[in-house]
Amino acid sequence: MLALAGKPMYFLELAVGQFGGVGPVALWNCCPISKGVGCAMVTVSLIVCIYYNVIMSYTVYYMVASFASEVPWSKCDPEWADMDTCYVRGSITVNIYDIKNLALLFRLSLLSIYKKFSKKRHVLHLSSGIEDIGTVKWDLALCLLFSWVVVVLCLVKGIKTSGKVVYFAATFPYLILFILLVTGLVQDGALAGVLYFVTPSWERLLDVQVWQAAAGQMFFSLSVSMGGLIMYSSYNDFHNNVYRDALVVSVLDTITSIISGMVTFSILGAMAHDLDVPIEQVVKEGPGLAFVAYPEALLRLPVPQLWSILFFLMLFILGLDSEFALLENVLTSVSDEFTALRNRKLTFCVATAILCYFVGLPCVTYVKYQYYLLNILFDVLQGGNYVLTLMDAYGGGIAVLFIAISECIGLIWIYGLHKICDDLEFMLGHRPQLYWRITWAFFAPVILLAIHKPLRYEEYDYPDWADGVGWGLACLSMLQIPIVAIITVFQQKGPSFKDCIK
Repeated sequence: MLALAGKPMYFLELAVGQFGGVGPVALWNCCPISKGVGCAMVTVSLIVCIYYNVIMSYTVYYMVASFASEVPWSKCDPEWADMDTCYVRGSITVNIYDIKNLALLFRLSLLSIYKKFSKKRHVLHLSSGIEDIGTVKWDLALCLLFSWVVVVLCLVKGIKTSGKVVYFAATFPYLILFILLVTGLVQDGALAGVLYFVTPSWERLLDVQVWQAAAGQMFFSLSVSMGGLIMYSSYNDFHNNVYRDALVVSVLDTITSIISGMVTFSILGAMAHDLDVPIEQVVKEGPGLAFVAYPEALLRLPVPQLWSILFFLMLFILGLDSEFALLENVLTSVSDEFTALRNRKLTFCVATAILCYFVGLPCVTYVKYQYYLLNILFDVLQGGNYVLTLMDAYGGGIAVLFIAISECIGLIWIYGLHKICDDLEFMLGHRPQLYWRITWAFFAPVILLAIHKPLRYEEYDYPDWADGVGWGLACLSMLQIPIVAIITVFQQKGPSFKDCIK
């Protein structure tokens, strides 16, 4: 996916953004019939930035919780763990040949433990489904508000301020990541986890879901087809070696992903070793993995509170990187079209953040149920995470795929591959090689056409009405492409009917 779609599209967006020197909407003045692609990019950026900040609020929540004298997920705390399945590492010994303990062994498998562990139980409070959404969870709402305040403060001064913040945001995470890598690799069972991670199962290449997962990783890791790359590269010098930049960043992105995977699977291997279960039983997919494997790794370090604070600060900073690009893309693109907003950057930024905050509140809702466990009264079950997943799958998933395909068609097939090559030769001094031309014209759009998967949240299937809402959200951006194209055609001045007859 990286070779046939990710890397070519990443280079293409950086190159055309640098050549045009404008945002993702104004860029399409070169091909007016496709200007809806730029509008759709801005809309997707706005949708993604709404729910992405919700995920950032989780990291703030964990970071605050880490200031306790003992991190909550290091013990069987009734507020963070299901007491029926909670297991403190090293607290029991399981004899695999004892039939009673064998049943306990599977009961204690991480697949069941971590389904009800920390994030899902105390932070998310998952409900039975999207139908059961409930009311706003005030502590997460405050964390979400804090996230938006930080983003606004970093963006009010414009692109130069966010650029300075990124110097720290892009380097600090590597320090934490390498510390966790060393910590993970020295644990008993870590090697089994790493081998599970790097050993290929070639038959899985026939499974379309593997390619779908690769595409999702590629899109969000490289941030293609959301307009942010075009916006940022528009600030480059015209003759900047964007070809070198694209290659370096895409390769480093892949290396970083591999290192992150080694950290994750080394810890999962250590977990499997502690519970004496196969590694397959502890592997769990989804973004929640960052809130399961990594906190467990932090417990294996001295002074886990300090490392937990640093780790979740790192996640928050990484989120800021993406949030900058998403929100700045919206602000820059809209300001390019409505120049009066350029002198009201602060007001525009604050107003957009307030709107996004209130729209994002349904993602931090919960349902209040009362039940007693160990004589403690709890209120649990959140429906907001189902809303977040819905927004991610449709507003930031299906819509992005459609935009990517339309982008390839607009730039390569309508504006023209030959013109793109001429422009890049004028800017860089050499024409793109055959690899780039083939992947732009054929492989990228064809592969992306084959990628789609039905929406699920683990075992939960979304009802039809929720899928309808999701498609409506996706259409907010997707329909802009054909609508703008139709409007553009009708606005063009052409020969009269008489002239055509003559």
